[in-house]
Amino acid sequence: MLYFITENYLKTNTPITANVDVTDVTPYIATQAQLRVMPILGTTFFNYMLNVYNTQTANPDEETLIKFIQPIVAWRSAEDAVFGLTYQLKNKGLQTQNGDFSSSVSQREVAFGMEHYAQKAAFFEQRLIKYLIKNKNLFPEFISHENRDTDLRPMIECHGCTGCCHGTCNYENGNGYNTQILVL
Repeated sequence: MLYFITENYLKTNTPITANVDVTDVTPYIATQAQLRVMPILGTTFFNYMLNVYNTQTANPDEETLIKFIQPIVAWRSAEDAVFGLTYQLKNKGLQTQNGDFSSSVSQREVAFGMEHYAQKAAFFEQRLIKYLIKNKNLFPEFISHENRDTDLRPMIECHGCTGCCHGTCNYENGNGYNTQILVL
């Protein structure tokens, strides 16, 4: 099963080079899709979108959504790969790679690389969240009550005042900010 990205997408959209064996990165792809994208989409909608992606049956709106998801999975996988490719668990324990004409980096440099990629991924996560809130009505599976575990549930149930707030919604334009002022 492909988790929204292909090997080609990963290698052309992140610093993961062509000489990296994709099987060394594959475990991070599924994990990061589940850790980072599933909480945003919700389990039901995540599984629906994963099926649509793998069966290549996406409608134009779903194709657009997939384009928002792909950089998240790619950059989070690259973030995880920094650690996983630097330190590998072998039969003798945790080992570092060291070959001809290369040298291992320090733990601080590994952390720096991971944080650098994490910042890129976080940017794309925020774009996905904003897009989903603004376009929630394009995705009935997303706003469905069966999709209860999305982290965006409070925002998608209230914004737009479809009656859930009984006329007392204080959110404007789906930005998540309360416009009332509390004076003490």
